[in-house]
Amino acid sequence: MTNEKSAQKILFINPCLRPGGHTKLLPVGLGSVMTYFHENGYKFTLLDIDINEYSDDYVENYLKNNKFDFILFGTLVTHYKWVKWLVKVCKMHQPNSYVIVGNSVASSIPDLFLKKTDADVVIIGEGEISAYETVEAIRTKKSLTEIHGIAFRTQENDIKINELRKVGNINDFPMINWDFFDVERYLAKPSTKADRDKDVTRSMPIITARGCAFKCTFCHYVFWNDPYRNRSAKSVTEEIKHLIEKYHATHIDFWDDLSFASAHQVEKMCDEFLKSHLKFKWMASVRVDLFSRANLSPNDALRVAKKMKESGCYDVGFALESGNQEILEMMNKKID
Repeated sequence: MTNEKSAQKILFINPCLRPGGHTKLLPVGLGSVMTYFHENGYKFTLLDIDINEYSDDYVENYLKNNKFDFILFGTLVTHYKWVKWLVKVCKMHQPNSYVIVGNSVASSIPDLFLKKTDADVVIIGEGEISAYETVEAIRTKKSLTEIHGIAFRTQENDIKINELRKVGNINDFPMINWDFFDVERYLAKPSTKADRDKDVTRSMPIITARGCAFKCTFCHYVFWNDPYRNRSAKSVTEEIKHLIEKYHATHIDFWDDLSFASAHQVEKMCDEFLKSHLKFKWMASVRVDLFSRANLSPNDALRVAKKMKESGCYDVGFALESGNQEILEMMNKKID
């Protein structure tokens, strides 16, 4: 079975959203999908456009001269125009390849995306299992109709949107293997927030949570079946230890839409960090009402904040969204 998987020629593409930008961020979504494929017996090639800033001519020549059975990629919906071009080029030079597209560029508009492009499959929501099962089904010549979390083009050229995939335990996914990427080149272009502290020189990302505990009306979580799930503090700490030991990370970016849904969750994480005696700085995305929602007393809130600082936190990001209460209520933001 492994040999049959190895015979498949798979290409993952990491697009470049901001050519010429100072910052380059290791792609946690793509990295997680690639790791899942690797852990389940597949070999693949990565075309990393982002770190190399390959031109469109280079990308087209690469696709013209290198043949694959499957081509997988995804990016933000703001990159829609370029992704349409990429799908077109893939199909122009490799008409028999299966083009599979995920992330919000396709996941947020699966029906429209398949109508406007010649892509074969759209991954809706989390990509690891759905993308893997799609490739497995095509490889073994099985129907795609039973695979949850995808939309696809049938042989009759109809578009079918399958049932959404029920999300699983976030702790079951393997730790991302960053060796697929040129890590040192990414580390040389850290996030601008990390650059504020001149001691921060090696910044690595971690996903501590998926989904969201809220349903703000402007956000994609309104229509994604993606409830909030956070990893255990022990699991996150073990990954941080790995990043420090292997990549000499000095700074950790909690690269989540919402790293902590409650102050109690923050405290558990900080307690684990302090117990580990690991030395690193970190930053995370939270809500402005992180402490008030937990109904903590001023002393308890101060205790948690001190633990955050003691464990290495120096920066948290949050969005006020609006200074108008009526608009906040229209957004279903649940803050005042």
